[in-house]
Amino acid sequence: MHVALEQIALRRRVPWRGRDREPQKQAVGGEGMDVVIGRPVVRVAPYRVGTDELIEDMRARYAGHPKIEVWLRMLRHTGVEDRPWISPLHGTAARQGVRERSRAAYEGARELAVAAAGGALERAGLRARDVDLLVTTHTTSWTVPGLDVDLVGLLGLRPDVARIGLATVACSGGGHALVHATRFLRGRPGGGRALVVAAEQLSTLYNPASGPPDMQAVLYGGLFGDSAAAAVVSAGAGEGSEGFVVDDVWEFVLPDSAGAYWGVIDANGLAFDSGPDAKRAPGRVLPHLTEWLDGRPVDWAAVHPGGPGIISGTLTGLGLDEEAAGRHARASLSHGNLGGAALLDVLDRTLAGDPVEGPGVAVAFGPGFTAAGLYLRDGRAPEGRAARAPGDRAARTQGDRSARAPADRSAQPPGDSAAAG
Repeated sequence: MHVALEQIALRRRVPWRGRDREPQKQAVGGEGMDVVIGRPVVRVAPYRVGTDELIEDMRARYAGHPKIEVWLRMLRHTGVEDRPWISPLHGTAARQGVRERSRAAYEGARELAVAAAGGALERAGLRARDVDLLVTTHTTSWTVPGLDVDLVGLLGLRPDVARIGLATVACSGGGHALVHATRFLRGRPGGGRALVVAAEQLSTLYNPASGPPDMQAVLYGGLFGDSAAAAVVSAGAGEGSEGFVVDDVWEFVLPDSAGAYWGVIDANGLAFDSGPDAKRAPGRVLPHLTEWLDGRPVDWAAVHPGGPGIISGTLTGLGLDEEAAGRHARASLSHGNLGGAALLDVLDRTLAGDPVEGPGVAVAFGPGFTAAGLYLRDGRAPEGRAARAPGDRAARTQGDRSARAPADRSAQPPGDSAAAG
């Protein structure tokens, strides 16, 4: 995102009380060992703002605008029924100015991040000091030090824990964070454990005091929800672990796509915007995604729920039935696009059901235009923890193929105007 930075001091310490819990022993290893993404823990904000309530508020605030009813119909077609916000609707709208809105956004996201991260450690049976890498992603406010530094103290992580703090990847943050965790563990002698935390307070985008409305302000003001999600990623996890085994990872920046989605911070706060390329960008990524897959089978997918068109178009491009393969993404979207936490939410929903058979892919899209992908097996399925054959492509590539962009190729765009990466 392109931002004009304001000085914002955001410091509050709320220690996590579960840091001394005794861990369960797990085998770990580095190169040649499985990297397993444990089932994520998702924590959402306490206030549910329904679409009907939000539309009525917008209709009252923007009464008389010639296009408001068209935009409100588009908002209703996003597939979002309600969204979790850290404050009630009127409290969110009443905040004014970048300082007040950014403070609320960071403090709300941080509180949810502590809860989600603590839950992920508890689910994995780990103590905070067992974590070797912390990867955070948070885009909806600006603060220094960032979320990664704050969580070291709030969770009681080791002072020498490795850290990666992602601050601009937005909706693709969960995917990029899992990719970074996988690479770290594959390259670390003896393996280890990574804690991935995504936290966003996207209700800050509803900001009626910022000026006259436009289509983006209406759609992005109502599309998103506030949440945090966390997962423990481990190298060489024990047999029977509940999670996804990572066979390959991928990151991609779509050439000539800066005009698709972007963010701006000004005196009014954070705003999200998009241009004509927004509808085409996800479809332009698909040929590169399938090139990375290189003919490998894809029996299921966890797709970032950026909007109905992104879900259906991506699944169709992967050769999957959009109704069957997209149910978890659509269920996630019905409660708001959770930004960087959204892919982790879809993975959590997938692991909450029966084991999925065969290999699959998790993919997230974000501003830039960027994408992140992981080629996965469900560790609970009979074949999920089977040893890879010597000729397996993931083994040949050592499970990590960063993409260099070939010449752009056209594709039918899965994007829609009422969606965001």
